[in-house]
Amino acid sequence: MKRLFFLGFLASILFVSCSKDDDNNNNESTPLKADFTVTVTGESPNAKVAIVNNSTGATTYSWTFGEGADISSSSDKTPAIITVDKSGDFSIKLVVKNSTSEKELSKNITINGNNAIVEYKDVEFGLNAGDDTYGRLFSFETGLIYKDNEITNDNGSKIHLAFGSMSNTMYYFESPTVKDYNIPNATETKVINYESEPTISVATFDEMTDDRELSGLTIEGTNDSFGNSSIPGTVLFEISTGRKGVIKTKSVDDKKLVVDIKIQKY
Repeated sequence: MKRLFFLGFLASILFVSCSKDDDNNNNESTPLKADFTVTVTGESPNAKVAIVNNSTGATTYSWTFGEGADISSSSDKTPAIITVDKSGDFSIKLVVKNSTSEKELSKNITINGNNAIVEYKDVEFGLNAGDDTYGRLFSFETGLIYKDNEITNDNGSKIHLAFGSMSNTMYYFESPTVKDYNIPNATETKVINYESEPTISVATFDEMTDDRELSGLTIEGTNDSFGNSSIPGTVLFEISTGRKGVIKTKSVDDKKLVVDIKIQKY
């Protein structure tokens, strides 16, 4: 009885082993081909991209996705649905491999809609130069506000907005290239501090979820300012890379101005 059990057990092992070998042989004998289809639903900044992998003969898969995707790469046979927040051309590349060869396929598709924006809430700009508590220099690269004594040769090029005030009654955002701020390697930002009829109102600012209000704007820097009576209000700007944004001024006291900011992500 024990001998029969042992022989049956041995046969099952041989069967499983042969099955695995057959699978590997079949996979290797199938011609290697990289192939996939793509379906897009919705619009950016919430476009959904679904992929069907039609490749054959592969043992590994390497996906690379273009700018705007919520993931940059995947090694799954079929990636999960991707969210894309950038409109325009979007690229997908697949590289498939087996033990002997490699194939690749790239496709470009079009994503309709508008680009995403990035929001910064309750940013506090100090009214006074050299303030030890509140900074007056902001970076969209780091998302941080800096005090005057925190600026160095290394981070100076990352500053995009400078802020100043006159007698704590008139306020203005400026380019960090203005010499009063002494920012090394500064890049230029164009600012419109005041419009009698705002291009983007406070109400419009609050409703913005993408860059449709910003993408078509032409912003030329002006040497102007805004006062207490204009708060809450909006300030337009464009940084050196071409990204445009809007500042919503919310409140002010004798030490700081509190704002929210929305800027194009791309």
